[in-house]
Amino acid sequence: MKTSRKAVAVDLGATSGRFAVGAFDGSKISFDVIEQIPHTPIEQDGRLFWDIDALLGLCQRAADYAAKEGAEVLGIDSWGVDHGFIDESGELIQSPVCYRDKSHEISFGRLAEHRNELYRLTGVQHQPFNTICQLLARVSEEPDFAQKCQFLLLPDLLGYLLSGEIFYEQTEASTTQLMGVDGKWSEAAFKLIGWPVPSLQPGRPGTIGGYVRPKVKLAHVGSHDTASAVAGFGALKADQVFANIGTWSLSGCVIDQPIANAEAEAGNFTNEWTVDGRVRLLKNIPGFYVINRLHEELGIQVSVPEWLKTGVLATKERVNLMHECFFNPTSMKDACSAQLRSGHPQSREEWAGLALASLSHTVAKLPAELSLLTGRQFKEFRIGGGGSQSETFCQSLANESGLRVIAGPSEATVLGNLAAQFLALGVFDGWGSAYKAIENSTDRKVYEPG
Repeated sequence: MKTSRKAVAVDLGATSGRFAVGAFDGSKISFDVIEQIPHTPIEQDGRLFWDIDALLGLCQRAADYAAKEGAEVLGIDSWGVDHGFIDESGELIQSPVCYRDKSHEISFGRLAEHRNELYRLTGVQHQPFNTICQLLARVSEEPDFAQKCQFLLLPDLLGYLLSGEIFYEQTEASTTQLMGVDGKWSEAAFKLIGWPVPSLQPGRPGTIGGYVRPKVKLAHVGSHDTASAVAGFGALKADQVFANIGTWSLSGCVIDQPIANAEAEAGNFTNEWTVDGRVRLLKNIPGFYVINRLHEELGIQVSVPEWLKTGVLATKERVNLMHECFFNPTSMKDACSAQLRSGHPQSREEWAGLALASLSHTVAKLPAELSLLTGRQFKEFRIGGGGSQSETFCQSLANESGLRVIAGPSEATVLGNLAAQFLALGVFDGWGSAYKAIENSTDRKVYEPG
């Protein structure tokens, strides 16, 4: 193995973005976060857009830093489904529309009669924010729009704006409901919305792209942040359920082939690809998005983790976080209260208890559902992301599920991103050795059911 190689990882979440510089010493991957910025959608003329200048600016500073520090590659990951458009001359047409824009819900309704067919084709859950709904919204507003431009998924778009290379990365493409269960674009899905099939098929991560700076190349990583996060756990066992707990909580297991049957569809499970060509069978749960919204709406002055530590359970009731009312409500307090027969919590401590218990209760139900689909018996949760740092949440999940909870790494996404870059550089001879390096690089904490 080659050593002493540097890489820069850009990790974009739906509320913040950051970049980190990483190195491999022959055994472990180490990294330091260099810059982190908050970002939010911008409302303009009744539409929600992402601030592309802020996101691209962060990527450009990351590329400058890579060049300055002697890093050979830079990789970008982000949340799924969102995208931007370039015209025939290669220019960006507008800022990317945010997945929470209400126009996508209209398209979601229009595709209702095709949902069974789409699930068989793609194995992707039915959600109003899927790329297929977004593209349908654009052509519904401007019928010839698809003929004027080409869509690029957000991390690929940012990579293009840095390097000039057009690429569709497979893990990100697998979130769109436009990629088939065979890993290629589904012509039938594109036909349903009147959008041309891209000429380039989705490509695998762990490869090198164009230059972003004279001596720095773009590395194609698992550009869907959850794909990088799952890679950042290392080699998951067959009896382990992963859960990356952040703004969204993504929980499921890794399987060899997609499960796109009626039972999986009824459970609203999604089949998304892993960095090593397998499948993440998972659910999207509105995780800390709900908690963060409550924290803001209640005017809590202490941090979210500190607030959650004060949680008091005043009721045995839990809110169903999978309910559509939690997608983007005007008031998160009202959305929660509407589901409670016993009335809404009376104190901030009771709100913390309800929020925490509802999230752990929702995640705790996943192993039983996954067992029915896969035939496996699950013994442990592997928890990553910011939620893995909450001792209160991890212990609550262990108690709710009756399973051991192994927490860490909190920075699973950055680790997975960096591992893919080092693989692309030839530092690792395959994902097996990359996973070993990841496992050497992380500390974990175990929570037993109480």
